[in-house]
Amino acid sequence: MIQEQPANASIPLEENLKKALTELLILRLLSDRDYYIGELTEMLKAKSNGVLNIVFPYGAIYRLQQDGHICEKEKRNAPDGRRRQYYQITEPGKIYLDQLIDIYTAFSCGVNTILAERGREHD
Repeated sequence: MIQEQPANASIPLEENLKKALTELLILRLLSDRDYYIGELTEMLKAKSNGVLNIVFPYGAIYRLQQDGHICEKEKRNAPDGRRRQYYQITEPGKIYLDQLIDIYTAFSCGVNTILAERGREHD
C-alpha cells in the first residue's frame, strides 16, 4: 500500500536528484558569469520556477573548488552593498561541465524512454 506524502514532505528521490545535479547546475550558471553563493541559490530557484531550492550548496562549491573546476575571484561589493566572495568557472570546469551535460542528457533520455512506455506494457 502506498502512503500519501504530505504536500510539503520531501521525497527521497527529489533530495537525491538535487544532490546529484547541484554541481552540474552550479557550473552551468557560472558558465554565464561570476556569482557569489547567495546569488547562486537565488538563481537556481528563479530559473527553475521555484523547483530547485538548494539552500546550502557549500559542499558542492568546496568540491568544485578543490577539484579545480571553479576558483575564487576577488571579493567585491554585491548589489546589496556587502562584500562577497565571487566564484568563477575554470577551463577544466568548462570541460567537466560539458561532460556532465553529456552524461545527464544520455541518462535522462534513457529514463524518459522507459517512462514513456508506462501504460503501453499491456498493449
